[in-house]
Amino acid sequence: MLRLATLRAALLSLTLVLAACGGATRLAYENGDAWVLVLTDRYLDLEGEQWQLARAAIRRFHAWHRRTELPRYAALLQSTAVRVEHGLTRADVEWASQNLRIRDALLVDAAVRESAPLLHVLDADNIAALERRFAAEDRKRIRETLWGDVAKRERTRVLGIVKRVEEWTGPLSGAQHEVVRRFVRATADRPRQVHEHRSRKQRELVALRLRDVGSAKGTSPEQLRSFLVGWEAERRIEQREYDARFVELILELDRTLTASQRAHAIGRLSRYAEDCRQLSRGGSSAANAASALR
Repeated sequence: MLRLATLRAALLSLTLVLAACGGATRLAYENGDAWVLVLTDRYLDLEGEQWQLARAAIRRFHAWHRRTELPRYAALLQSTAVRVEHGLTRADVEWASQNLRIRDALLVDAAVRESAPLLHVLDADNIAALERRFAAEDRKRIRETLWGDVAKRERTRVLGIVKRVEEWTGPLSGAQHEVVRRFVRATADRPRQVHEHRSRKQRELVALRLRDVGSAKGTSPEQLRSFLVGWEAERRIEQREYDARFVELILELDRTLTASQRAHAIGRLSRYAEDCRQLSRGGSSAANAASALR
């Protein structure tokens, strides 16, 4: 499956750090706990008992993810391989997108549930650390995606997408590069839209958590879940437009795949499916099976 989606927002707190672990890390799945704990500290500057609470939350989430989600990933990947073998249709791409949205929502559910003990003890210093991290990411995102020569930014986006596609298909032809380039030009405003929306939602998250500090009645798990799951809800029109163009990109690329490119994609999907099955049973794998869905 030529899926290019990234997490819908920057890692927000332990909740989204956990979700990222389940869905998109490029580290070995078996070593994910340690990586997520370090990343959580980078965002929240953990102190004292917060380390123990974070470590316990991550372990619970990882156990849930291995037991519940990996078998579903295996089935989805194997079904996708069959669809790619026959040639993708619009219904296939929409099926894949819908399944990814469902999996993402379940990741957020589990992350909120398992991180609740830690979220209850976060203080103003933790939220200040989170705000500083967001500000640094904002500056980096502006520098890398919104500043400088327009043609250079376009080339960077094209190369980024091509690299992701080639992870599934092997090298793309010049004509296939041009398909990607047309998509990038048609969605030229996407980086600005993403940046503005992400920055605003991050500020809202910081304000939400600050209100909870020292409050006897903080944000409920359901309220936090709704905030995170609904992260993109305010961008329905522009998101629908982008998604429609993305579907066309996938379908056009699929129509241009050579036999060897299609075989490459099918083989990789099948290998990831097997990795997921092994990992769900507690086995080890050098491949990062969880990243197969991103």
